[in-house]
Amino acid sequence: MYISLLLNFIVPFVMVLTGSIIKKHPNHNMHKQNGYSSPASMKSQMHWDYAQSIAPGIFISLGKYLFLAEVLLNIIFIILRVSVHMSVLIGEGAGIVFLFLGFYYTDLKINEKFPDQ
Repeated sequence: MYISLLLNFIVPFVMVLTGSIIKKHPNHNMHKQNGYSSPASMKSQMHWDYAQSIAPGIFISLGKYLFLAEVLLNIIFIILRVSVHMSVLIGEGAGIVFLFLGFYYTDLKINEKFPDQ
């Protein structure tokens, strides 16, 4: 039954994998929309290039932090005998929060770099 707790590691795995792919294969053509694509990154080619340079690092680091947080949460859930269903719900909720933080933080950095555009 506790094998279901592995579901909590889907989001950190995807964050690290996506960041690694974008880092290894950056896309410099913003019209293909492959890579980190958000309204802030699509404002100009400079915005796009900057987003492609910072987004992989942000997503990889947040994915690693989320992985560690999920490990700790799963250990706590097992010790406290929280139901597996509730553990997965809380773990995936944490994953969604970290995922949105990745987008928010990347867009924040883009807007800090280009404040008047």
